[in-house]
Amino acid sequence: MTSSRSALPTQQTLANAPPLTPRSATDVESFVILESSLRNHPELAKEGDKILNPFMLAKLVDGMRRFQDEHLGRKAKLKKYPLLRIPSPLLHDRSRSGPLYTIIVSAFRTKSQSHWRNFNFDNPKLYDDNIALLKRAEADLINGGYLTRPRVYFDESVREGPLGEVGLAKFERIVERWGWRSL
Repeated sequence: MTSSRSALPTQQTLANAPPLTPRSATDVESFVILESSLRNHPELAKEGDKILNPFMLAKLVDGMRRFQDEHLGRKAKLKKYPLLRIPSPLLHDRSRSGPLYTIIVSAFRTKSQSHWRNFNFDNPKLYDDNIALLKRAEADLINGGYLTRPRVYFDESVREGPLGEVGLAKFERIVERWGWRSL
């Protein structure tokens, strides 16, 4: 299956990557074009300047990155949810209709359907809501063709191995729990 959109940025895109210091003046400035593009989205047109501005977008992306680092990485405190991190290059693409655009639109859709007014990735009470936000962003990225998740192939030796059909079923349940496909 081929897609017109690349799952990861090209070398040229990475050469124009945003600054490494989150929420710095240059980082906030890199969101200006994305912010103007988001204002043209019908669902985000009603958002005020206090919520939809380059500084708040930089804060949102930095919050997502820190939340993933803390809760979804190898060093995660809790391994409660089977969810993979959104790849970092997708959070760095500041193009008008790229993967970060899709992530932000998804985040605002989730926010509009929830009880909170602002994004807050630091509040432990909103942990489940933030996980739901990331799951929705992941689903939108997959539907948009920006992200693919693993497909797991089991060799015939797994079925014939010491665990037999029971072992294969167990492995398939693990794959399904993570939202992947087994073939």
